[in-house]
Order: sequence, then C-alpha cells, then structure tokens
Amino acid sequence: MYLLKLDRQGDVYKQDDGVMGVPEFVNVLKADKLGAAAIKWVALVCDYDSPYRHFTESERKKAVSRDLYGKYEWYGEKRPEVLAAVDKYKQLQFDPLDEQLIAFNTKISQFTTYMNNMHIDEDTAEGLQKIMIGIEKIYKTRQTLVDAIERRGERQKIVGNKKLSFLENKKDIQENIT
Repeated sequence: MYLLKLDRQGDVYKQDDGVMGVPEFVNVLKADKLGAAAIKWVALVCDYDSPYRHFTESERKKAVSRDLYGKYEWYGEKRPEVLAAVDKYKQLQFDPLDEQLIAFNTKISQFTTYMNNMHIDEDTAEGLQKIMIGIEKIYKTRQTLVDAIERRGERQKIVGNKKLSFLENKKDIQENIT
C-alpha cells in the first residue's frame, strides 16, 4: 500500500508516521467502536495501491466491509471520524495521473455494463458500433495515461536523514570552495 503500510498480520502499522502524524487518523483510532480495524478499512478503500483498487468506489466499500466486518454495509463508514479520515487520505495521496486513470476505468466499466444490458437487433447494431468505436478511443487514451504512469515510476515518499547523492555532494563541495 502507498500511504499506510500493513504489517504481516494485515493490520495497519501504527508506528508509521502516516498514522500517528495525522489527526484524522488518530481520531479514528481513539474513537469508540472504531479503532485499528476502521483505519484499515479507510486504507483499503482509499489507497491507490489497495488490493481492492480495481473495484469502483461503491463496490470497493462493500467488498472491504464484507471482508473486514462480514457485511456489505458497515455502520462506521458514515461516522464523521471515518468520513474525515477518508477525505484526508484522499488529499494526502492525491496524484492527478492516478485520478485520471480511475476516471477512465470508471467510464470503461460503465460502458461495459451498458453494452451488457443492451439488446442487439437491426435497430441497435449501429448504435453499438459507435459505442465500440468510442470505447476504442478511450482505451487508447487510457493506455497513453498508463504509459505516463509507468514512465514516472514508483511513487516515492519524501524521506529525511538520507545521504546526499554524488551530484549533490559535488555541488556542495563546489559551493564551499567558492
């Protein structure tokens, strides 16, 4: 996962600065009847790298709720603490390329559902052909976006207390000489 890490047992790693450093996450951890499982729910629903990322947001909420709590509708998802944590999670990990990819995937899913429900006959065949041409254009644009994401490489967290790179050392030496 990108923003919050899970330990080997599948629980949110609380020693991570991403958990205890964000007041909205701490509020969920300390709230009555929420705690660590609720933070895990937030991370699995919101994280770009969640194993549930391929579901639409509403389906993702249902799938995570079912897997964590045994029911499709989890009472906690409407609590103000959880809503605030979800909003903060989305703000902290926002990436325009990933958001565009999510939008494309959502539209492709909607087109697929529409086509599955469409009855094909002589009257609707031409309309279906236009839809398929439109979907092909969306796929090409989506692939361009995926290529841009892959060129960008893995997301990196900003980390302090690291050694300077070779070029940074060289620049630092030159600045100290002059």
